[in-house]
Amino acid sequence: MLTLMMAGLSLYADYSRLKKDLSNDAQFVYSSIYEKAYINEVLLQSFTVLVSSSPNDQESIRSFANEMRKRYPHIERLQIQRQQKVDGSNFGRAEDFRIDPTRDDFSVRFPITFIEPLNPDTRYLLNKDLLTDPVFTETIRFVRKYHQPVTSPPFTLDNNKTGYGLFLAFFERNTAPSADNLYIASLIIDTEGMLPNTSFLSEHASISLMDENGEILDQHLSEATTRLPIWLPTLEEQRTVTRFGQSFRIKIVHKFGPKNINLGMLLILLSASLAVYFMLTAYLRQKVKAAIEHSSIYETLKNERQQLEVRIHTRTRELREQLVENRRLTHQVLAVQEKERRNLSRELHDELGQSLTAIRTDAKILKRVHPEENSLVNQTAESIDAIAQNIYDVTYGMMRALRPSALDDLGLIDAIQECIVSNRLAEHGITLHHDYRGALNEMSEDYNITLFRLVQEAFSNIIKYAQARNVWLDIHRTSQGQRKEISGDRLEVMISDDGCSFDIEQDAFKKGFGLIGMRERVRALGGVFQISKNHDRGTRIIVVIPLGSEATTSASERAIPDQEAPAEPAH
Repeated sequence: MLTLMMAGLSLYADYSRLKKDLSNDAQFVYSSIYEKAYINEVLLQSFTVLVSSSPNDQESIRSFANEMRKRYPHIERLQIQRQQKVDGSNFGRAEDFRIDPTRDDFSVRFPITFIEPLNPDTRYLLNKDLLTDPVFTETIRFVRKYHQPVTSPPFTLDNNKTGYGLFLAFFERNTAPSADNLYIASLIIDTEGMLPNTSFLSEHASISLMDENGEILDQHLSEATTRLPIWLPTLEEQRTVTRFGQSFRIKIVHKFGPKNINLGMLLILLSASLAVYFMLTAYLRQKVKAAIEHSSIYETLKNERQQLEVRIHTRTRELREQLVENRRLTHQVLAVQEKERRNLSRELHDELGQSLTAIRTDAKILKRVHPEENSLVNQTAESIDAIAQNIYDVTYGMMRALRPSALDDLGLIDAIQECIVSNRLAEHGITLHHDYRGALNEMSEDYNITLFRLVQEAFSNIIKYAQARNVWLDIHRTSQGQRKEISGDRLEVMISDDGCSFDIEQDAFKKGFGLIGMRERVRALGGVFQISKNHDRGTRIIVVIPLGSEATTSASERAIPDQEAPAEPAH
């Protein structure tokens, strides 16, 4: 099949080359005929100019005509006809001498008054009225009316060749147009001379020169063409020349024969095909042998791969169980950490708070016993009271950081507001935009403390690193729709800023433990934690946490990778 395809391509290449050569030959013939048609028109124009300027200078006119015939052999002869009135005609009634040939009241004749060459073979044409010749009647009437180059129908010349006439009407120069100075110059052209030398055509080609009606004027046929089988393809190219009052159709036909086939290329293809065949059979034998060996190796590898897949599956299950255990331990550690913070905060409040209150009470008693302001005891008591008050303020701040009392006493929203106040965002030039929706004060301890720690850590990072001017805090509790593959009752939190941001992929979970702690708190509750760029500037954190009795249980069964999802729309 490959050999046949390559042979077909070779034959197609030969066919295309022949078609291109045929097109080039047609273009050459077209250019040659076009050039000769142009020469005929120019020569006719020059002839009319010469005759119109000196119609009586027969010697100059004949010399010019003789020279043109020598230079252009396809011109059979040059003629001049002059309009003459027939006795009794009313010729004078014509106004502009472009006479309508259908008028019956106008009668003229156009005898030949000049002919070159003038010899015994052409002398009989002198004084012949071409208007009475059926071949030229319509042509003479048309050229007399429009004064443009017009060709006559083909006719047989004296030498039995086919020719045609090219006519042009004109008036004598430097005189007013009248019936007495209307001339018609004509060239009698041998159509055989219009075709170029056909030696360039191959033995299977033929060329035909036709008029505009398809009548053959001249034809060159190759005898070898008729001997070829009729089933061989035939190429044909046609061109049309319609310029300068002359209209021709050219048709070149070429029969695709054996000599047009590149036999050398076909032999090369056959040899190459045989070589490829032997190489292919040897390759196939080797391939069968290799396939048998490969099948044996494949079975071995298949068994080993199955064993490997079993080990991978076992290891994956162990890792998944370990991941679930780690998440459970993380949740437990966070719970223990919050419990210890609450206990420490309570101890600080109960123990240290009472001691500081007692110290301040004793200091006030001393100031009351020694009311003199300049006394050492009064000043010392005042100093002790101030120091105790400062220690109490510091301790109170530590207690709020460890465990905000508002979280237990007033609820999540008030605890967050207290966190906002304690961070003094306005003093750092930060404007807070917040939006709280839903029953946020009706959640359990785990969700409250997780949400509070997220906000606390986010504000701390923004103040330290972001250099932001605006912070957006949205906390919504909803049960409509679905977000981050979590539906039903859930928390949706977004914290974003317009600060300087950072390289999230490189630094988000590789430097420090703030973001890691936030992520683990969310995952411990079965939620999704996402951090991304806030469009052109700043950072955005999106958290979705499911609520309900199954939330904490499902957290231990879910392993959510650290993925960078597209950022949510900015405020």
